[in-house]
Amino acid sequence: MPLTRKHPPRPLPGKKEARWRPHDTAEEGAVYKEWGGRLSVALTMPNTYYVGMSSLALQLLYRLFNADEQVVCERIFWEKNAAQAGKPLRSLESAAPATDFAVWAFTISWEMDYFNVVELLRQSGIPLRAAERACSQQWDGSPWPLLIAGGPGVTMNSEPVAPFFDAILIGEGEEALPHFLDLCRAGLEAPNALLAELDRTPGWYVPSRRPSNRTHPQFRKVERLWVRSLPAFETSSTLYTPATEFANMHLKEIARGCGRGCRFCLAGYVYRPAREQPLDSLLASAEQAIAGGHTKIGLVSAAVSDHTQLDELAPQLHKM
Repeated sequence: MPLTRKHPPRPLPGKKEARWRPHDTAEEGAVYKEWGGRLSVALTMPNTYYVGMSSLALQLLYRLFNADEQVVCERIFWEKNAAQAGKPLRSLESAAPATDFAVWAFTISWEMDYFNVVELLRQSGIPLRAAERACSQQWDGSPWPLLIAGGPGVTMNSEPVAPFFDAILIGEGEEALPHFLDLCRAGLEAPNALLAELDRTPGWYVPSRRPSNRTHPQFRKVERLWVRSLPAFETSSTLYTPATEFANMHLKEIARGCGRGCRFCLAGYVYRPAREQPLDSLLASAEQAIAGGHTKIGLVSAAVSDHTQLDELAPQLHKM
């Protein structure tokens, strides 16, 4: 049975509703979809809108989720002192509460944001621990959202937040998302079966089913995922807003990982091996952005100057 929420289909927001924001800014590129018959996914970087929208990772995930016509993906952000001020925790696109979504996906880059994860769950009214959610339901009989997490923070050190999530993705998620969405569409009405399947899937850590103690007889190491062909994915901005560190700038990931192998560097280990986007793809992305009115181009990687075609890329970008 395809997974749909028991709530009535949520209509597209009208002009008044579409302007609902926890921040006072305009943005370009947001996706609005009707909820009826679609898998609903809330996407969160557990920090402020300003910080979260400065992250290219969040934008890539937003693009990938919404590229599936049977998925509606909306964003939820953490706000400082929002709970004390009585502000509701709502999605940006349709002002839906977190409890309305079938899946709540977190991308976590920094350990300090672990505290914001707990605050967001408390503010939403969702039980903190996965074990609590597994043996309870919402007031109307609906299941709690499936909580998943990924990102460099949890890839390197997932145990502090393991009790709060149903499943954690270790490594890069682009190639893992289609299979995950297929599993969800097959039916989250049987969450135990879904988690069992994820536990058998490379890259997924299901804390309730996999002991983290290496001395435990049932301990199994989780395989870290990495994208074999980076050019197969469009790794550039999909949302533009003045309320970020890179205001209205078109960001393009030109490479991922780093071949230097410095032992103190997170990027050198989470995102190895080093891979590049080819010159023609980079120039095409820049041309498309400029044609759309975004004249500022930002190049993103662990070490931009290490790109093997940078000497050709930089002059051609300068001429655009």
